[in-house]
Amino acid sequence: MKNIKNVVLICSILITSYAFANKTLSEKEAKNEAINAIKQVGGTLKKHLGSEMKSGGVVQAATFCSEEATNLMKNSAANLPQGITIKRVTDKPRNPNNQATKAQIKVLNEIRADMKKGIKPKMVVKKIEENHFQVYKPLYIENKCLACHGTIENRNKKAYSIIKAKYPKDKAIDYKLDDLRGAFFVDIKR
Repeated sequence: MKNIKNVVLICSILITSYAFANKTLSEKEAKNEAINAIKQVGGTLKKHLGSEMKSGGVVQAATFCSEEATNLMKNSAANLPQGITIKRVTDKPRNPNNQATKAQIKVLNEIRADMKKGIKPKMVVKKIEENHFQVYKPLYIENKCLACHGTIENRNKKAYSIIKAKYPKDKAIDYKLDDLRGAFFVDIKR
């Protein structure tokens, strides 16, 4: 009798595992998984950047961004569920590792086209194939961003000298309030 119970238990586990593994990922589920990934990784980045701003102002925040932000993001992203990756992408990168691909630039341009129509998308979800989605969370320029990403008139000179020393080919400047800076790009494969 004990062997039959063990066989039934094992079969139940296998059936449940098979059903879960073969479940089709919906757009809504992909969006929710992306939101969770962005909250985890982006939230960690935002928390640390805010802390640096409070303790040392724009100059300390610029130092943090140029020296630690990339590793902080990588470490936080390492804890995401299997099949989910996240990164920041832009067509005007400061860090060359954030250069958007042609397909990503196409989506960024779609967002800009919506913005010209008065629509400011919060998320863009693209279905690549069954159980594979790519989700974009646009990053818009806020007032606090202008100290490092704005025009020469409103950039903090000392903070920007730190950034320019680390990224001499920086393209992430001359933005205005509410411009599209880029996006969190979340790739989800199940």
